Amino acid sequence: GKFGQKYQRGVTYCGYYVKERHEIRQKPRFIPDANLQAEMKRLIVINEKILKVYVFKSNLFSLQLTSWILYHAFVVLETDNWWWSIEKNGEGVTIQRSKRHTSVCEKYRMKSRNTVSGPIAEDTCRYNLHQFVDMLYGSDAVYSAYHLLENNCQNFASLVFNAAGSTDVWYP
Repeated sequence: GKFGQKYQRGVTYCGYYVKERHEIRQKPRFIPDANLQAEMKRLIVINEKILKVYVFKSNLFSLQLTSWILYHAFVVLETDNWWWSIEKNGEGVTIQRSKRHTSVCEKYRMKSRNTVSGPIAEDTCRYNLHQFVDMLYGSDAVYSAYHLLENNCQNFASLVFNAAGSTDVWYP
């Protein structure tokens, strides 16, 4: 929930694949925290380098006039093979992967997001994907319960971006 109740310890993974120019979506599946490191590494090409790390934002509500203060923040990773997004909200942490940038930026768990803007931050990345998963697994970022004021999507995006970025930092 908004203040951390019923928070699931683990990650929901959503995969998108392109077959004959049509996007095929896998049903989102929950990966418990005990299996996170092994399950995520199975999805990754060995030593797949993260080229760029970005922060995007989307409106919290469909009829929101501005996203100056109130917005949802999420991180997008660009590799040679895939686009990935990682984000945290009251439902838990979600990781998405697609060959198409728009699938991870404009969709959340297979549904269209509210208005998306950005990137609002961009940097090269210091990790390959295996190292990134190890960093996430070793940090408390994925496992700490969501809290609307103290441990929200913006805090999570900042922590992930600042840990992964080579030179830049971003704070909400």
